[in-house]
Amino acid sequence: MENLDVRLRLSNLHCFTEGDGIGSAEPYLWTVFFKIDGETAFVNPSLQLEGTATVLGRPGDHGNLPNHDVDAGETVLIPAALGEFNTRLRPIPLREPINGVTAVGGVVGVITVLMEEDGTSASAVAAGHEALNAAVRSGLNALIPRLGIRHPEPTSAEIDELTEQVGELVTDAIGDNVSVWDWLRVFGDMDDKVGSAVFRFSHEQLAEAGPDGIPFDQRFQKRVLLRTTPSSPPSPVIVEDWKIEGRVQARVVGAATGSLEVKVDGVPATLQTNPVHISGAGFQRSIKTTTTFTGLPIGPYAVTSSGFTTGRPSGPTCRIFTPNTGSQRRNVVVGETASVSVSFTSEPCD
Repeated sequence: MENLDVRLRLSNLHCFTEGDGIGSAEPYLWTVFFKIDGETAFVNPSLQLEGTATVLGRPGDHGNLPNHDVDAGETVLIPAALGEFNTRLRPIPLREPINGVTAVGGVVGVITVLMEEDGTSASAVAAGHEALNAAVRSGLNALIPRLGIRHPEPTSAEIDELTEQVGELVTDAIGDNVSVWDWLRVFGDMDDKVGSAVFRFSHEQLAEAGPDGIPFDQRFQKRVLLRTTPSSPPSPVIVEDWKIEGRVQARVVGAATGSLEVKVDGVPATLQTNPVHISGAGFQRSIKTTTTFTGLPIGPYAVTSSGFTTGRPSGPTCRIFTPNTGSQRRNVVVGETASVSVSFTSEPCD
């Protein structure tokens, strides 16, 4: 079992329905990254796990996302300072090897809580954020003694239980720091929790996924019971609908790798799709801006481009974009950066 360099990244937050009544939504995000691995844990002679979890909180107060007025249909980019965790995942050693087994795999993940800013004070939000970090740390550390060589990572039920406990502690912490006067000042319009999710990945999953990694996402939908007519029974209606997206990647430490730079020119920044596609050696990705991919396994890579149209069809803003080449190939070699360029030209649709 190898050491893995892991990059866990929350990239986008998409709004389908913002549900904030008059005006736009003001989302903010709490993130807590964690791992259980050989850096701070080991398997004892009784084959039970001992040690502590590594827990890293991120800035989680009002306004920590770049867009503070989000409407339905908009996508918010999550800053790296808030949504990225780079770490080395080390196998968990056995103090006494058994049947040739000297180590078991670890686990890495992130807990996310999407919040909507209304009237809760900044101090109460800060208290809730601190409670979240502390609760994740204590909860994972309490979970570790229940793990062992036959049960090396938390189950979904254990994670659900931990998430529920964490949620209760955070709610209590915010409530303890909100006074009656705070509540009256905003007429009870306190910040809302839109949703929460836990993403976790095992050593084995990451090793098998290859350099392209594992994409992940979670839909947060808040429903309320409403009557469509005075005589009809209440039915659930979605009032808030969001989706968070990300990707986790890992590479074996010391593996022979190279880099590939893909230069992209002529694509409008507002384009919602990615017209340039890169594939090879178990790797697939689509982009619309210049990007350098590092840590790629050596071998051939194909870069293909597809045309697209912007603006309203048959309208004065409609334009057709065409790439200068359909497909190109480059070899990625050890310690070097291969390069390829893609340019798009445009013309009016008519």
